[in-house]
Amino acid sequence: MYPYNSSKTEANDSSSDESEFNEENEIKYVEESSESEPELECDIWDVDCKIVNNSKSDLIGRHLMPTCSRNPNESPKKRLKLSVEANKKFTRTEFISKFKDHWVKNTAIKTDGFELITEPFKVCVFSNFIENGDVLNDVRQEFYELDWNNRNMDLYEFFQSKDLKYLNSEHIKNVYNFLKNDALKLVSDLTGFELTHISATCSLYSNTDYLLVHDDQREDRMVAFVLYLTGENGWSKEKGGALQLLDKDENGQPRNTVKDIFPANNQLVIFPVTSDSYHQVAEVTSLSDCRLSINGWFHTKIPPVFETPVYDASISAIFGDKYLKSREVDIDLQTWICEDYLETKSVKLIQQHIEENSEISLKHFLKQEPFNEVLKILKSSDVTWTKVGPPNRCNYEIINLENLPHILERCLSLFQSTEIFNLLHKYTDLELNKPNASVKFELQKWTPGSYTLLTDYNWQSKNELDLIMYFGCKSPANVIGARTQYVTIEDEIQNALITLEPEENNLNIVYRDSARFTKYFSKQSKCQTFYKLICSYCE
Repeated sequence: MYPYNSSKTEANDSSSDESEFNEENEIKYVEESSESEPELECDIWDVDCKIVNNSKSDLIGRHLMPTCSRNPNESPKKRLKLSVEANKKFTRTEFISKFKDHWVKNTAIKTDGFELITEPFKVCVFSNFIENGDVLNDVRQEFYELDWNNRNMDLYEFFQSKDLKYLNSEHIKNVYNFLKNDALKLVSDLTGFELTHISATCSLYSNTDYLLVHDDQREDRMVAFVLYLTGENGWSKEKGGALQLLDKDENGQPRNTVKDIFPANNQLVIFPVTSDSYHQVAEVTSLSDCRLSINGWFHTKIPPVFETPVYDASISAIFGDKYLKSREVDIDLQTWICEDYLETKSVKLIQQHIEENSEISLKHFLKQEPFNEVLKILKSSDVTWTKVGPPNRCNYEIINLENLPHILERCLSLFQSTEIFNLLHKYTDLELNKPNASVKFELQKWTPGSYTLLTDYNWQSKNELDLIMYFGCKSPANVIGARTQYVTIEDEIQNALITLEPEENNLNIVYRDSARFTKYFSKQSKCQTFYKLICSYCE
């Protein structure tokens, strides 16, 4: 009997940060996201998210569940309802006039308690925005009493409340009413935008949480806002969680992070939602403090017109449309592949399993000696890598195929060879032994911060057979995130079908008629680098 394992929708390692994510097979897919999610009706929201139970794991990098910070042995004290109003220095005629002048002329300004950033796009930062900042102490206490929903998909992972219009928490409601009335009017006066209403939620980013690159474009959103509530420990760059602003390339695609805005208590950040307002929330790296905020959008009556930047798919090997035919290669499968997977009986069993499950994971697929030689070369300076993007689609490196060392060139030739096409035909009964069969592939380098998103790739254009093999990661427990998910996308719903663990020398075979993405690779993983060969075959 050959030593294979079926890939599973759930990650079995309880020490992985993915365990909560994979406890259910259904997660939401939303086209775009920000620090606040699109307004959903209350009953729909409850279906969308789930409350995650507390975990006893002490793994560094664990996704922490927020809990109440009040001493259970003390009786709760009634808190006075404090009035909420904007800091008077931001409502004075002199300030508003000066702000408008710089806003219209698109010129930066930085004064005590205020900054207008103009590059890479307009962002306003107000320090001590609320006159009586003590009100936020009560709001912060109510944060720890909320039922939080775990928001977890390709683009993000964090905790979020329901829309504030559905919450009855007294002090949060107090701030919400201020935002939808006084703050809305002030922002409208400052920017000249005709704002009509707001949508807002509470967000909590615990250790390893993040939100990847996006632009906030959706319907009638006009101005995004974030009101930060940091605790008595304050915040520092070592804790991560910065609001990061990205510039754009000549095609209007996001490129590099050029500005970090770190959380500060009672700090309000606003920026217009535009075609190039690319931003993200960096991974939180603190076990002791959570990144807390009230955030959302000021909306307008007439939806703004957004331009979609041009994306050149041809630059990507795995997401492009350039396929390679199989080719004759002087190579012996028995030199590379463990004999168990070449025996007639094993081949038949593999075929039966794939026919029933559309996937299989073959452990120790390559013989140890050639596998070790390939891994040694991948870790060496004998190969070079190129970063691929843009970051609103993916972020990892691919190997440069020119002047490859001999052993690595032979390994890649193996997966393009007529022999491997014929073997896959036997494994799957797909017509990969015919002249029209082809493949596209990438050899990728993954380091903390790497990921792939679902994007607008036409996943249904072809049903393909994916082969994915990992190098350099002996145990998936050493990797936080970086799981490859196969999901269906129907009516904005993601249904997780298969999850692949980044375990080295396992050949994962998946007949794909669905979408694929790989979760963000956490900076707090013990494993800091692994390599991933991905090949997509079609008949």
